[in-house]
Amino acid sequence: MAIQLEDFAKQVLFGTSMEEKLSFPREEILDTKRSDPIKTPKQLSRPKHLVLREEGVKAGHPAQSKLIDERERGRLLHFFGNHELLATELMALAILKFPDAPASFRRGLLETLKDEQMHTQLYMHRMKQCGVEFGELPLSDYFWRSVSSMEDPLDYVTRLSLTFEQANLDYSREYGKIFASVGDRSTAGILDKIYRDEIDHVGFGLKWFRRWKAEGKTDWEAFRERLVFPLSPARAKGNFFNREGRSEAGLDASFIKDLEVFSQSRGRTPYVYWFNPDAERFAARNSSEGVDAGTSPVQKDLAFLPAFVAKRDDILLLPRMPTSAFLGELKAAGLELPELQTYESEEEVSAPNLDRKLRGLRPWAWSPDSVLFFEKNISKLTRAKKPDTFWNEGIRTLHSKVWAAAWAKSLLDRIPHEEWLAPTSAFGKLAENAQGLQRICEAFRSAGCSSLALKAPFGTAANGMRRLEADELIDERLMRWCEQTFVEQEGLLVEPWLDRVFDFSIQLEMGKGGLRALGYTRLLNNARGQFRGIVTNGFCQGLDSELVKFLMQRVQGRPRIYYWYESVVLPELEKELAAAGYEGPLGIDAFVYRSYDGRLMLKPVVEINLRYTMGRIALELGQRNAATSVGFFEVVSKAQIKKRAGQSLSEFCERQTAAYPVKLSAEKKPRIEEGTLALNDPQQAQRFLALYHVRRSFKELAL
Repeated sequence: MAIQLEDFAKQVLFGTSMEEKLSFPREEILDTKRSDPIKTPKQLSRPKHLVLREEGVKAGHPAQSKLIDERERGRLLHFFGNHELLATELMALAILKFPDAPASFRRGLLETLKDEQMHTQLYMHRMKQCGVEFGELPLSDYFWRSVSSMEDPLDYVTRLSLTFEQANLDYSREYGKIFASVGDRSTAGILDKIYRDEIDHVGFGLKWFRRWKAEGKTDWEAFRERLVFPLSPARAKGNFFNREGRSEAGLDASFIKDLEVFSQSRGRTPYVYWFNPDAERFAARNSSEGVDAGTSPVQKDLAFLPAFVAKRDDILLLPRMPTSAFLGELKAAGLELPELQTYESEEEVSAPNLDRKLRGLRPWAWSPDSVLFFEKNISKLTRAKKPDTFWNEGIRTLHSKVWAAAWAKSLLDRIPHEEWLAPTSAFGKLAENAQGLQRICEAFRSAGCSSLALKAPFGTAANGMRRLEADELIDERLMRWCEQTFVEQEGLLVEPWLDRVFDFSIQLEMGKGGLRALGYTRLLNNARGQFRGIVTNGFCQGLDSELVKFLMQRVQGRPRIYYWYESVVLPELEKELAAAGYEGPLGIDAFVYRSYDGRLMLKPVVEINLRYTMGRIALELGQRNAATSVGFFEVVSKAQIKKRAGQSLSEFCERQTAAYPVKLSAEKKPRIEEGTLALNDPQQAQRFLALYHVRRSFKELAL
């Protein structure tokens, strides 16, 4: 006697008893009868006590101490048993859905189905010994929902073999060790048996995946493209990544490396990040005109920086994917990365149409270019918003340095005079044309301000400021820059150049609950006030006692600098932000300077940056430092490296990281004790490289 393969598959898929689900025929199984493909049943046939539910129990990572209890072990095995039974049923479904698949593929399905039946029986027997009956806990239908909609055999091997079964290479190995550690060698032995079988199952799927995937695609490219959200490569790995098992299954080294560094949300609705450092240019124009694929060198090279603000479940959009070697270095340093997606940049800069609900959109700055970039995804937000929520005249005004200077002067006029605060004469004045510029410069110099700063209202320190030295005339070249700024930005801010002794910034977040301070970062600028870098976890280290006393003098039990900003500045600034409808990140740049009579003074607002800042990146990086370690974040240019070391960016980076390899603490969640780390891919960087240096003491930073 013989039995047809599809009849056996129907018995497994549509059976309503465990005997039907788990018994394997003793007769010969033939594959000579092939009916029309079936549709996926709306509801899976099962015994009543094993019916699937959307709210079924999901297994969290178990505490080792909990698994000493037999019943707790049984509960975990109950979850595993459901997965093995579902795998059995999904293999039966694949046999019935794809009657035209090659005979050798269908025969392989039968063999793996037999293994899954045995795995289910092993779990059922062991969980019963632990005092848990199969079905006494709610059973999740997630696995069924994720795979049963498969449309062809390639879908099957992608979703089941290369996703869920590949993940079990991690889980079976990990949990086997956990069970062995609590003395449960019986369960550890079952998991070892399942682990060995899963290597074969992944290898089987991989063989057919390679045969059917799109021509010219690598395994990794085809795997990513074939998975449909909510499935992603993140589902193909567990808590502890098992390279050895994947290699045994036949996966190549590049696929293994790419999977190891891949991240995607497994449930939390994501924020979506994008780096648009040229936002001020579009804010000045109040238009997205000129947005094209020819993004600036800064944007191309440093597009990865928002990864250090994002969480693991978020998405970062990039013009190109970094190399897996670079991502592997970050992973090895203990940094969790968001999901990375690329956007087309050959013709236009536009975010891909993300086919899911989004918690929020997080460009580097909200400006006309970012509104255009995210246009297709604004409707995907869980909290519905209109484009003018992100960009309007009120928000544009807040971007202006002219507004920030006027607001700071107004604030100081409204509060009782504090002798340690800068007078209003330390703030800038608006020149609307060349004649006005000349008058303002003469007035400042008559008041004793020998050097002056000329600032574009919408511009960064790198390209929006010029310094006019004592008695220096505005030459033809400088006047051309001034005239261009008058035309493009309707004015120029003129400020006295002060003797700066300490620069810092306050990193803030404006949300529904109001404005809150996230932290204070110490800035290092060059003699012309341009950004050099940021010290993390060392706000006052290395400063002389006079300056430390000035900053940290106690007011109502708190350091004066923190108390003054959080009690005086933030409540007033919050009103302005709320009136414009602004939500998101911002930073206040400030500095301590020495007055003409030798006193230390605070200029509390130099700029208000309505965006993420390098200070925010540094603040987030500082949280990855070991408790007593100090960090320094810097961005170096190709020109600087050529001048300083005569090397390319990648050569310079290689020498830096080799001289200071990353060393992690011995904590449960390791942090960086020392080392130098590249923050953008040195193999791809053309003009700019971001580095993070961590040392055990401030002196070792050698600043």
